Amino acid sequence: MSQATIADQPQLRRPSRLRLVDAVYHSLEEAILAGRVRPGERLVETAIAQQLEVSRTTVREAFLMLERRGLVVSKPRRGTFVTRLSRDDALDLGYTRALLEGYSLIVGYDRLDDEVLARLEAHLAEMRACRLPDDFPRLVEIDLAFHQAVVDCGRSSRVAELWRTLNGQLGALYLRGVEEQRLTIDGLTALHGQLLAAIRSRDPRVALDALIDHYVRASERGPGSLRGVAVEEVIRALVPRAIAGDAVDS
Repeated sequence: MSQATIADQPQLRRPSRLRLVDAVYHSLEEAILAGRVRPGERLVETAIAQQLEVSRTTVREAFLMLERRGLVVSKPRRGTFVTRLSRDDALDLGYTRALLEGYSLIVGYDRLDDEVLARLEAHLAEMRACRLPDDFPRLVEIDLAFHQAVVDCGRSSRVAELWRTLNGQLGALYLRGVEEQRLTIDGLTALHGQLLAAIRSRDPRVALDALIDHYVRASERGPGSLRGVAVEEVIRALVPRAIAGDAVDS
């Protein structure tokens, strides 16, 4: 393999203001989420250190931070690569988020008041204004903020903590969507708009149906799709208690 040069590497924003390793991390994160580095592509430590005029140790620490967020993967004796999320991993991530968010939606349904709905609407408007690929990092932040508003209504610190541990992988999930040419601003806003409209209905059954559609596609809920079916049935089991008025703990 020929020696990589600075010219071979993506154009990165120079670090400034923040703690140096944090600045390098954000520069790399931005390049990855904006699509300037593709899933599966190798990040060359030496070349990046030269381009940003920082030490290799700083770059190495930034790589570790990115790995904790699920954006890169380190392979022994091979190097560090931008994460390419497998279909199984993508499905598993969606299913786990659906279970945690479904619980929060029902337990905190009475807390989804006008203030929360206005916040969701504002996030949707922000999402609609994004343009790919430049606004990719911002788009991930908006998506997280949208769903965080729902999770927070559940008022369960443990559920919220579990949900936040998945946040770092959302960028990798988005990257998979871009790579498969399935991710568009119109599609994302329509998907989130449907969920918001269902929540506005004030009907728990409608809201949970929309949540299932948001995370579990129809093709994953048919015969032979055990995980998708299981997720749907677990979430739907929450509906009777919600309708009975037992959703909110006293």
